[in-house]
Amino acid sequence: MNHILSKRALVALSLIALTAACKEKDESEAPKKASTVATTVPTVVATASATAVAQVVPDAPPSAAGSGLAKAELDGKEPDAGWAGSSLSASKLTFVHPRDWTAKSGDFSSAALADGSHGLAAGKYPDGASGSSLRDAAAKALGLTECSWGTSETISLGKDKLSAEAADATCKRAGKAAKALFVATSGKDMNVVAVGSWDDGTDNKSVLNTLRSAKGAAVGGDSSGIAACCAAIKQNMASAPLMYQGAYAAAFGACNSARSNPQGAQALGAVRGLLGAVGVPGACR
Repeated sequence: MNHILSKRALVALSLIALTAACKEKDESEAPKKASTVATTVPTVVATASATAVAQVVPDAPPSAAGSGLAKAELDGKEPDAGWAGSSLSASKLTFVHPRDWTAKSGDFSSAALADGSHGLAAGKYPDGASGSSLRDAAAKALGLTECSWGTSETISLGKDKLSAEAADATCKRAGKAAKALFVATSGKDMNVVAVGSWDDGTDNKSVLNTLRSAKGAAVGGDSSGIAACCAAIKQNMASAPLMYQGAYAAAFGACNSARSNPQGAQALGAVRGLLGAVGVPGACR
């Protein structure tokens, strides 16, 4: 009898020991699970954050066609010393191009090398329009297609410092890459648009010098340059922000009054004063 009780006591002790061991094992594994969760959660959050940042980085803005070549090469610049050649006229604006360029007439007067690799086309645009509205038509006269134009900028063109807008472009000619420059002047008999072009990879000096040679005839016999100043103010006013329209309008009125003033040239000082806040066009300096 005592032997049987001893066996039962031994079994009971064994069960108690096994239960304690299992509990100890469960408790030792619990921190490991918690540790796994603790390390996993930050990893997921970090990945999500990195993805979000990658999605909001903006693309680089596209560059303008031609990268601002028109302003850099034409603004306030004159032809190389000794530049000479034949004249091409559009209304009262005249250009001097190389003598080996062949001239043609049409809606746009043009002159170009025999192979068409370099040339210039110029023509008049109507009052109330903008020169840029006809630049593709002028480019077409040179055999250019698919022109992508950069942003127009105001420049002083040629020896007369004519106020003009200008832009550059990448185009195609006969299926090959070509470059182009556009200029447009404005005023009485001076609403002229011109495009010069050259095949990509060739020397553009002849085209640049031709455009830099632009010369305007005196408008209405005005040798003081006041008419050119008034035309420049009118052109700038057309594209100026609304907040500057009043200043331009006042300067334009004063400029027109100065044209009939015997002391008109001196009166331009007052015009420049009215333009102080918005900038004085090159033709008014």
